[in-house]
Amino acid sequence: MGVDRKKLFYRLKFYGIGVGMGLIVVWATLYNGRDERASWLPEGRILEFLEDYEMEVSEQLKCEIECNNLPLNFMDSTFWANAEVDFDKSAVKRKPCPEHYIQSILADGRIVGIYVDNCETCIDCPEELTATLRSVVNITEGNKDCGC
Repeated sequence: MGVDRKKLFYRLKFYGIGVGMGLIVVWATLYNGRDERASWLPEGRILEFLEDYEMEVSEQLKCEIECNNLPLNFMDSTFWANAEVDFDKSAVKRKPCPEHYIQSILADGRIVGIYVDNCETCIDCPEELTATLRSVVNITEGNKDCGC
């Protein structure tokens, strides 16, 4: 019993056409015209949430930010465009609100890391959908002892 080559190539042709159409549909729905990161991945979801919501900053942390020569509005579009979540330094399994470490490059080229409490996925919590900036790390210049 031999393999009929015509039928085999006929089947492979239809299989290839189907795979090609599927790839086009995936490209059109997920990638076409998007310059931003993929928001269906964990890093993309976290960064999209934090960029959209106003972050709470304590007065003590504002003092430390100013002392380290960072502007209070350092989390601008350049910061979020270059941001990456470091899951090794993050406490993602902490309840009720996981903590994420985000490192990015500012518009002036300095590298900054931030720790953020992300309460996006908090269930039955009064502070649901809030984000709190816990600390800022000036990686380029190092943090100064401000006494705040």
